[in-house]
Amino acid sequence: MLAAILVWLQGRFDQSDVKKGIALALAHRPAGRDGKSVFDALVGFGRGDPRCDGKVVSSLLGDVDVRCVLPGEQGAGYEFRVLLDGKRPPRPANPPAQLLFDQLQR
Repeated sequence: MLAAILVWLQGRFDQSDVKKGIALALAHRPAGRDGKSVFDALVGFGRGDPRCDGKVVSSLLGDVDVRCVLPGEQGAGYEFRVLLDGKRPPRPANPPAQLLFDQLQR
Protein backbone atom coordinates (compact mmCIF):
# COMPACT_ATOMS: atom_id res chain seq x y z
CA MET A 1 0.00 0.00 0.00
CA LEU A 2 2.80 2.43 0.90
CA ALA A 3 4.54 1.73 -2.40
CA ALA A 4 1.36 2.57 -4.33
CA ILE A 5 1.01 5.85 -2.46
CA LEU A 6 4.65 6.75 -3.14
CA VAL A 7 4.24 5.96 -6.85
CA TRP A 8 1.09 8.10 -6.99
CA LEU A 9 2.86 11.00 -5.22
CA GLN A 10 5.86 10.80 -7.55
CA GLY A 11 3.49 10.88 -10.53
CA ARG A 12 1.89 14.05 -9.17
CA PHE A 13 5.29 15.70 -8.73
CA ASP A 14 6.32 14.64 -12.25
CA GLN A 15 3.13 16.15 -13.73
CA SER A 16 3.85 19.42 -11.96
CA ASP A 17 7.46 19.41 -13.20
CA VAL A 18 6.33 18.75 -16.78
CA LYS A 19 3.90 21.68 -16.64
CA LYS A 20 6.65 23.96 -15.31
CA GLY A 21 9.05 22.72 -17.99
CA ILE A 22 6.56 23.41 -20.78
CA ALA A 23 5.88 26.90 -19.42
CA LEU A 24 9.60 27.70 -19.20
CA ALA A 25 10.30 26.38 -22.71
CA LEU A 26 7.46 28.35 -24.31
CA ALA A 27 8.24 31.58 -22.43
CA HIS A 28 11.96 31.48 -23.26
CA ARG A 29 13.27 34.35 -25.40
CA PRO A 30 16.53 33.21 -27.05
CA ALA A 31 17.36 36.77 -28.23
CA GLY A 32 16.86 38.25 -24.78
CA ARG A 33 14.12 40.17 -23.04
CA ASP A 34 13.08 42.19 -26.10
CA GLY A 35 12.99 39.24 -28.49
CA LYS A 36 10.16 36.89 -29.41
CA SER A 37 9.33 33.96 -27.18
CA VAL A 38 9.40 30.38 -28.40
CA PHE A 39 5.59 30.38 -28.14
CA ASP A 40 5.32 33.54 -30.27
CA ALA A 41 7.59 32.02 -32.91
CA LEU A 42 5.65 28.74 -33.06
CA VAL A 43 2.30 30.54 -33.29
CA GLY A 44 3.84 32.84 -35.90
CA PHE A 45 4.13 29.92 -38.31
CA GLY A 46 0.35 30.20 -38.69
CA ARG A 47 -0.40 26.53 -38.08
CA GLY A 48 -2.24 26.95 -34.79
CA ASP A 49 -1.22 26.74 -31.17
CA PRO A 50 1.53 24.28 -30.28
CA ARG A 51 0.62 21.13 -28.40
CA CYS A 52 3.28 20.29 -25.88
CA ASP A 53 3.99 17.39 -23.61
CA GLY A 54 7.01 16.30 -21.69
CA LYS A 55 8.70 13.78 -19.50
CA VAL A 56 10.88 14.12 -16.46
CA VAL A 57 14.40 12.97 -17.28
CA SER A 58 15.70 13.49 -13.74
CA SER A 59 13.61 14.43 -10.72
CA LEU A 60 16.76 15.04 -8.73
CA LEU A 61 18.11 17.60 -11.22
CA GLY A 62 14.72 18.98 -12.28
CA ASP A 63 15.51 18.05 -15.88
CA VAL A 64 12.50 17.91 -18.23
CA ASP A 65 12.36 16.95 -21.91
CA VAL A 66 9.64 19.05 -23.61
CA ARG A 67 8.24 18.26 -27.07
CA CYS A 68 5.94 20.60 -28.98
CA VAL A 69 4.16 19.91 -32.26
CA LEU A 70 2.05 22.16 -34.44
CA PRO A 71 -1.33 21.01 -35.78
CA GLY A 72 -0.98 19.38 -39.19
CA GLU A 73 2.81 19.31 -39.04
CA GLN A 74 4.52 16.02 -39.75
CA GLY A 75 7.83 15.10 -38.18
CA ALA A 76 9.50 15.10 -34.82
CA GLY A 77 8.30 18.51 -33.69
CA TYR A 78 10.41 20.79 -31.53
CA GLU A 79 12.24 19.32 -28.54
CA PHE A 80 13.71 21.30 -25.68
CA ARG A 81 15.60 20.36 -22.52
CA VAL A 82 14.66 22.45 -19.52
CA LEU A 83 16.24 22.64 -16.08
CA LEU A 84 13.62 23.78 -13.62
CA ASP A 85 16.05 25.62 -11.34
CA GLY A 86 16.13 28.52 -13.82
CA LYS A 87 19.92 28.86 -13.63
CA ARG A 88 20.30 27.93 -17.29
CA PRO A 89 17.91 28.72 -20.13
CA PRO A 90 16.05 26.00 -22.01
CA ARG A 91 18.09 24.57 -24.85
CA PRO A 92 17.13 23.03 -28.18
CA ALA A 93 17.28 19.23 -28.23
CA ASN A 94 16.69 18.46 -31.92
CA PRO A 95 17.43 20.12 -35.30
CA PRO A 96 14.01 21.83 -35.73
CA ALA A 97 14.32 23.39 -32.27
CA GLN A 98 17.90 24.48 -32.98
CA LEU A 99 16.77 26.12 -36.23
CA LEU A 100 13.97 27.90 -34.35
CA PHE A 101 16.44 29.21 -31.74
CA ASP A 102 18.84 30.33 -34.49
CA GLN A 103 16.05 32.25 -36.22
CA LEU A 104 14.97 33.89 -32.95
CA GLN A 105 18.51 35.02 -32.14
CA ARG A 106 18.88 37.00 -35.38
